[in-house]
Amino acid sequence: MGESKSGPAAGVVLAAGRTRVWVERDALHWRRGRTTVAAPGALIRRVEVDGRSLTVSVSEDTRAEVTLTVRHRNRDMVAALGAEIEAIIGDAGPSGNRPQLRRRSARVWPLRVAAGLRDRVLHGSPWWRRALWYVLLGLPLAVWLPGDDLLGVFAWLSLPAGVALLRLWVGMAEVDTWWVLRRRGVTVRARFAPDPDSEAANNCVVHFRTLDGREVTARPSLRGHRDEIRYDPQDPQRVLAPTRVAWLGVALAAFMVTGVWGVALCAPAVLCLIELLPF
Repeated sequence: MGESKSGPAAGVVLAAGRTRVWVERDALHWRRGRTTVAAPGALIRRVEVDGRSLTVSVSEDTRAEVTLTVRHRNRDMVAALGAEIEAIIGDAGPSGNRPQLRRRSARVWPLRVAAGLRDRVLHGSPWWRRALWYVLLGLPLAVWLPGDDLLGVFAWLSLPAGVALLRLWVGMAEVDTWWVLRRRGVTVRARFAPDPDSEAANNCVVHFRTLDGREVTARPSLRGHRDEIRYDPQDPQRVLAPTRVAWLGVALAAFMVTGVWGVALCAPAVLCLIELLPF
């Protein structure tokens, strides 16, 4: 493979469609769809970088090889990941200790979603437990409290969506950052840690290394669902943690639409409270 002009980057993640490729713990991880292949460095035979294409040959056993190929629009990221893969290539250990190619398939989405909800309720943010209590206790209260039962049920249904839309309206203030990083951002592996300068439990700092080898500490506005961030090569302090809400980059006009709907969906709950207040 030809020499790259990139520095000794660490943690580059190539994402192309349903394929994600990264290096972690001296092994190459190659995820395609629901299946992830983990190849220790001792099993990697060749790494070829050709412009935007990366090809890796992996020895599955003593006679067979598996060829993995991915293309990405950013040539520097492809070259940097190729250098990372070359750095972990090593000789096989003593006889009998040969590492194995590991394959892991994620569960189908209904089971994965159910398990994720269970883990979030038990170990995640307190808001998940509050939401569970809202579901279990909110409907009986909406029906049994004095007033219009139909209005109470409608308020119970619409209030969470209204609060979520208002929260989204506030969060979308960084739409300019989202657009910039969507266009020219570089995705790398990162390490999240609690923010020592903040008392809020949800605030965090992120540590990562740029393509030219610089160590950077930044403060993302949100904690992503993966140990990855996307940073602006022209300003590495400008970072965005990927979240499952991938459609935040909407036009400015959607701000008002989101806010108006949030207020409208919260209105039934306000009307119910007014009915309950004595005058």
